[in-house]
Amino acid sequence: MPATANARVSKKVTQSNSNFSSKLTDRNTLVEKYMQDKFDVVHTEIVDGIGWLTLNRPGYRNAISQDMWRAIPEKLSNMHDAGVKVVVFCGAGSNFASGADLEELEQIDNYARAQNFWHALSEALDYVYAFELPLIAMIDGACIGGGLLLSIACDMRYASNTATFGVPVARLGIVLDDANIARLTYLVGPSFAKEMLFTGDTITAQEAHQIGLVNKLEDVTSLKNTVEKTAKRIIENGYASIIESKRSVRRATSEGARSGLLPQHETVVVSSYLTSDFRTRIKRFFGD
Repeated sequence: MPATANARVSKKVTQSNSNFSSKLTDRNTLVEKYMQDKFDVVHTEIVDGIGWLTLNRPGYRNAISQDMWRAIPEKLSNMHDAGVKVVVFCGAGSNFASGADLEELEQIDNYARAQNFWHALSEALDYVYAFELPLIAMIDGACIGGGLLLSIACDMRYASNTATFGVPVARLGIVLDDANIARLTYLVGPSFAKEMLFTGDTITAQEAHQIGLVNKLEDVTSLKNTVEKTAKRIIENGYASIIESKRSVRRATSEGARSGLLPQHETVVVSSYLTSDFRTRIKRFFGD
């Protein structure tokens, strides 16, 4: 074969290998991205216009870390941009969310760390509460502490018959802000809100339904199907009507209530993570 022909063949082979390598790299990048998202601690999926946001730490009963709180707004924003009409929050495995990451709580030893922890949590919850799209919390197993706060920032809560609920801030000796307490109070009323906050007790799904914390109870085997049917009914309805209704309800339930924290109250909330009472109580959770 002439030298010029050899050169042309060599060039084609090189280009072919380069194209194949480029396609393989692109495919590997897509696979890697998919695997990273699949095993992300906040996993998202879109199916038939419904966005599913899963708290994905089943080995820790989906305890919510600071990284998870920070990821939630971005994940919601991405699904909104992708065109979903409803978002469902759920937990991997047999729990919704068992609360804050206790190991992170134990490591709080100065005001800056306490403030960072609080801002990660409160900013995520405020974002969820103000989010434009309808949000459904699909709850099975434990829905405690930060998990309960996340669920009441959603528009509706559907739970299994075996779910449990609680907000044990008093047991930890920490202070909760006005905005989250207002959300709880609007759902269950002042008396039940105080009982939950003062005692720190865990209540059953049936009790949660009776006091208005949960919209509907289902057997665990039919819970997802019920949530999907509800989400699809919402999608079938007028989008503008739903968005404006959500805004109107938020205005109605927020009227007269403080928006966020007063500066002096934030100091009280953040400083509560630094008290000796909190240090003693968090150690009890670890058996120290």
